[in-house]
Amino acid sequence: MQMAPTLGRFLVVPENRAAFLAIDAMVAAFETNLAHRLVTPLMLHGPGGAGKTHLATALTHELVHQNVQLGVRQIVANDWKMLLMQRPCNTPEGASRSGDSTREPSETPTWLAEARAADFLVLEDLHHLPSGAAEAMVQLLDERQGHHLPTLVTARCGPRQLAQRSPRLGERLTSRLAAGLVVALAPLQADSRLRLLQEFAQRRQLAVGLDILRWLATHLAGGGRQLEGVVAQLDTLAKLQRRPLQLADIRPHFRAQLEALQPSVERIVEQVGGHFGIEPADLCSRRRLRSILLPRQISMYLARRLTGLSMKQIGARLGGHDHSTVLHACRKIEVASGRDALLSGAIRQLQGELM
Repeated sequence: MQMAPTLGRFLVVPENRAAFLAIDAMVAAFETNLAHRLVTPLMLHGPGGAGKTHLATALTHELVHQNVQLGVRQIVANDWKMLLMQRPCNTPEGASRSGDSTREPSETPTWLAEARAADFLVLEDLHHLPSGAAEAMVQLLDERQGHHLPTLVTARCGPRQLAQRSPRLGERLTSRLAAGLVVALAPLQADSRLRLLQEFAQRRQLAVGLDILRWLATHLAGGGRQLEGVVAQLDTLAKLQRRPLQLADIRPHFRAQLEALQPSVERIVEQVGGHFGIEPADLCSRRRLRSILLPRQISMYLARRLTGLSMKQIGARLGGHDHSTVLHACRKIEVASGRDALLSGAIRQLQGELM
């Protein structure tokens, strides 16, 4: 049976240290009855597998363990679909049913009432918040802020990037997130992946050579969930072979996975499209909408850095553009990222997720 995430089982590495300290400070505030002084909402953002859900779940377990009477609620952004579906259908004749997409239902759903009153609330995966729910979320955060009730929010990216990727969320919501404490979890680097692999192997009491773990940490990407899955595969291989694993044993097993992880234009386009909320087909088209132009240039820039393709080949796959267009895009992104910290951070995150 899988053990519940706890703060004690969370491995702190440079990429997640700031987030762990922020969560630890929350625990300390509740222990000393100073939770009302916390800067809130606390927003943790980072790529999948970085540890956001582990920290959020571990925190709720820790708080309930401290005080079983404490009202703790943990919901995901998709729960807001329930709110939208429960709106009354008795719209007056002649009135628009879609014009007021943020009004409250006639009866507040139980889970939303509990979220408003909870001593501590976790809102996960805010990037999945459905269209039309942003204003209701603003009202929830404002109400909790007015009563000094701490809130933790998780998302794939920070407030400014969230506003760029999901304009439907609006400035009112993203400004409230930015006004709290915003902490980033970065993509894991090879040294940190090695530490996680060693920790997961130790928990399984799996005897595996350092050369194997170092090779996996260097060649495989991903966060904690993916690396835990890798160690589970090693455990299975070891039991099947009934002898100590050798590097030559595991290379063929992970070959397909390694090939799938190699940066390609298709992977880059999918990753960049997901980051900015744009369909990959649009990035590969000749459309020149402003919302598409920058992500397409970033795709060209990353393809030039991470693949062995020529600029002509890259241009052909990204809308049939010529060599000079790709060269211009690469130079523009290079200069812009040196001046714009937000753009530079987005590129580093995308590159870390692709490698």
